[in-house]
Amino acid sequence: MADLNPLQSLLDSEAKSLHVPGAAVGVLVDGVEHVLTTGVTSVDAPAPVTGDTLFQIGSTTKTVTATVVMHLVERGRLDLDGRVRQYLPGFRLADERAADELAIRHLLTHTGGFLGDIDDGESWDTTALADSIGTYDQLPQLFPPGALASYNNAGFRLLGRVIEVVCGEPYEDVVRRVVLEPLGMGSSFFFPWEAATRSHAVGHAVREDGPRVAHTWGLFRDCMAEGGLASSVRDQLRYAAFHLGASGEEPVGAATRELMQAEHVRVGAPWTGIGLPWLLEERAGVRLVTHGGNIGNLQLSTFVLAPERGFAVTTLTNSAPGKALGALVTDWCLEHLLDARPQAVRLALREPSPEYAGSYDAGQWTFEVDESLTARFVLRPELAAAGVEGMPDMPLALVEGSDDVTIAADPQRVVGRFLRDDAGEVAFLHLGGRAARRVR
Repeated sequence: MADLNPLQSLLDSEAKSLHVPGAAVGVLVDGVEHVLTTGVTSVDAPAPVTGDTLFQIGSTTKTVTATVVMHLVERGRLDLDGRVRQYLPGFRLADERAADELAIRHLLTHTGGFLGDIDDGESWDTTALADSIGTYDQLPQLFPPGALASYNNAGFRLLGRVIEVVCGEPYEDVVRRVVLEPLGMGSSFFFPWEAATRSHAVGHAVREDGPRVAHTWGLFRDCMAEGGLASSVRDQLRYAAFHLGASGEEPVGAATRELMQAEHVRVGAPWTGIGLPWLLEERAGVRLVTHGGNIGNLQLSTFVLAPERGFAVTTLTNSAPGKALGALVTDWCLEHLLDARPQAVRLALREPSPEYAGSYDAGQWTFEVDESLTARFVLRPELAAAGVEGMPDMPLALVEGSDDVTIAADPQRVVGRFLRDDAGEVAFLHLGGRAARRVR
């Protein structure tokens, strides 16, 4: 059996150093599940994190939504290449041709082409999802469906509505019936009133004097299909085991699981490709099938499968530095459990150019890029006022011979790129998987 005592030591020390109040890690290796925890659910009302503590997993929920979609595809109730309007006849986008061409596959692969980060509602009504979809004719169409992958939360909101219409019941009820109950995920919930009666982590904002509880749930009902699930690390291991093929044919069969994990769209950094809708990477020759989540920079998660090795690791955390903690945990596991230690690389860099300086609009925020290539993350004022946490400035550097960018202080890998229009002018900043349109 794998010795995970060194990982527990790393988890304890790094969580404290990074100001992550609490975290839970699940590892599946050699057919054995391991659960490691550290810290507390809340600095205001400290209770120890356990393997049953609920965390908001954020966008890993998209893979659950996709599992429901593929369940319906298997049963002939959805067509992967069917047009959205086949299921939602009144659906509209700002671009009529795009609305007519948009297919289920585009939504699963983040290639819908319309603005992906949009405003949330403030309702827990059963009509919240339908009401949100009714505003999609106001979203800018950045490129035609299928032309480019750009991470799209709004597309998964739309998939949630398709599920509701096809099944004739609320999205959350379908997920419970199709995924959660068959997999024995009895500690996974969508609604805050369900989590409130169980041990659950709360999000924290990290200030100069340490983590402080953020008094917000962070989501409303229209966001459930894109990121609304709260789950325990034990349930996440059950979910991982299913997608590794260790627990039967429900909710989807082996061929469908493999199809979901295959590359359907090739992209540049931060991933090598996109599945349905898994984010694909490779580390030292090991193929990784991944996702992760971020609820307002307050609760962050990672979820990594190595299908050919029967391996999984997930990290659930309750503050923004949890992203870094999750990366450290994943790296340790890959190196020590799979012998997959990437070799150090230093990319050749070139001097910054004024042509890249400008403002790049991602919808809910902009990247303000100066002539030195530092990208400043600027939240819309109403989001900042609502308590959404921002991100620190990101000093970037250009990679020699390309429009690719890397982190200036640590140029080991490409993290994004500038994209040009047909006239050769810089038109987008593709960073964090999203294409932010240049507006100045």
